[in-house]
Amino acid sequence: MSSNAIVTTVVGWAATEPREIHAGRVPYTSFRLASTPRHFDCARGVWVEGRTEWLTVKVFRDTALNVAGSVHKGQPLVVTGRLRTEEWQGENGARSGLVLEASALGHDLTRGRATFVKTKHVAAGSGDADDAGAAPGAGEVRGGPADGADVDPWLVDASAFDDAPVLSDAVAAELAALAEDDVEDEIDAAMDEAIDEVAEQLAAGVAVEV
Repeated sequence: MSSNAIVTTVVGWAATEPREIHAGRVPYTSFRLASTPRHFDCARGVWVEGRTEWLTVKVFRDTALNVAGSVHKGQPLVVTGRLRTEEWQGENGARSGLVLEASALGHDLTRGRATFVKTKHVAAGSGDADDAGAAPGAGEVRGGPADGADVDPWLVDASAFDDAPVLSDAVAAELAALAEDDVEDEIDAAMDEAIDEVAEQLAAGVAVEV
């Protein structure tokens, strides 16, 4: 990591299913992350939601395999990494977007529970691959184009998410609002129920309105 890199931590929600790519080189995984800030307006006595920010998260090597097998759309996450801007050519010309190259990533345990499972990834072509369990789907693109042979993990891929289903700003704001209201047990229960319902609807491809 360069000395002048912008290193930051973002708390948000996975807005797409991770896109796992094995292209015979460095495996990597990408997904969209939505983060909605909130602040308390003392004058009005209410919580106010800010603008939802959208980022593409990228992880490489063994971490990419762990993320692809652990993260699902709608889950709360905490991501730390290097923030940068990627540029690419879309159908309508040059485009750009924020990318967070994650160095550490996990579920937000203030929102629920997670179970840790230690993994051992074996390099392709090693003699122990059959015994230890080589990474499944080597040479495949998961959640993306079927042909991954020409995919370069360092090339821009943010445009791959242009048509992907994502959490709307309204839903993201509602999730953030529910996540903050944890003063009483009944509010916590309502939050969990609402989050589960929205996540199920998103997974089924149902449009969510709030």
